[in-house]
This record gives sequence, C-alpha cells and structure tokens, in this order.
Amino acid sequence: MQGLVDFASQIGEALATLVPTFAYLAALWCFLFAAWGFWMQSQPGNPFEGRPWIPVLSLVLSGAFASFDKVLNMALATAGSGVTASISALSSYAPPSAPDASTLLGTTPSATLVNVVTLFQAFFQSFGAMVVFFALMSWRSVVSGQANRSQMGCVVQFVFGIMLINILAITNALIAMFV
Repeated sequence: MQGLVDFASQIGEALATLVPTFAYLAALWCFLFAAWGFWMQSQPGNPFEGRPWIPVLSLVLSGAFASFDKVLNMALATAGSGVTASISALSSYAPPSAPDASTLLGTTPSATLVNVVTLFQAFFQSFGAMVVFFALMSWRSVVSGQANRSQMGCVVQFVFGIMLINILAITNALIAMFV
C-alpha cells in the first residue's frame, strides 16, 4: 500500500507543478488572443462580427489565469472551505514526504475511509485544481463557439473540481450523513 501512496503523492506533485505552468501559459495565450481580437475588430474583415465580447472575455480570463491561486481561494472560500491554494516559485519548492500508509486501518470502517482519503489528499487536491483549470478553459471555448458543450456542464465541472480540493471535508460530511 505504501507504494501506491508514494506513487499517488508523486502524481500529485507533478500535477501541482503543471497547474501553475498551464495557468500562466493560458494567461499569456488569452492576453495575446485579446490583443489580436481588439486589433481585428478595427479591420474590415472582422471575425468577431456579432460577438464583440470574445476579446474582452479573453482579457478577463487572462487575469483569472494569471492569478489562478486567488481564483481558487475565492471559490474555496465560497464553498466554506478552510483549504488555501498557493502557487509558489519552484526554486523554493520542497516536495512533501509521502504519508505513512501503516496507519491505514482505523477502529471503524468510517475511520478507515477517512484515513484512506487523508493518504491520497495531495493527489485529490492537485487533480481538483486541474479540473477547475480545464473547466475555465472549456467555458471559454463554449462561449466563443469553439466547443459544442453547455455552459452548465462547465459549471458542474468547476464545482466538482472544488469538491475534489475539499475531499476531506466532503468525506467527513458524507460519513456524518450515513453514520
């Protein structure tokens, strides 16, 4: 079991490194797209005829992606969570040690479930942040007409990403309902 916990912790660390990288790249891409969109709106062959909000939306999302940790913290605070997200410089990053899987079994099945969720919490939080990032990217694609999804599907994806970040609180609430 310790090998699985170590592997999940390493995947969580990789995702925790990729999320800010993807967020900053998306911020740069949205900013460049917004600048190009504003310039194209002054041209005779305006591709945004009837949809002038797309460059503005890209500019707003550029700021949201550049401050992605603050967007996550606002969403987590709205959900009533005490979890905080941070994007720190990689030079000061020290990966945490994997939790000890020998404390897996609890005195009750619910305690065992909480222990398992606690062991894999780093993976769930990193994966949840990635889900939130891709929900915002999908929403941008839906609004600009590039994806054939509903906007409500993006909202549901965003909410489930926030729930994954708060996996321990969700687990405790579900256990309290059923026990």
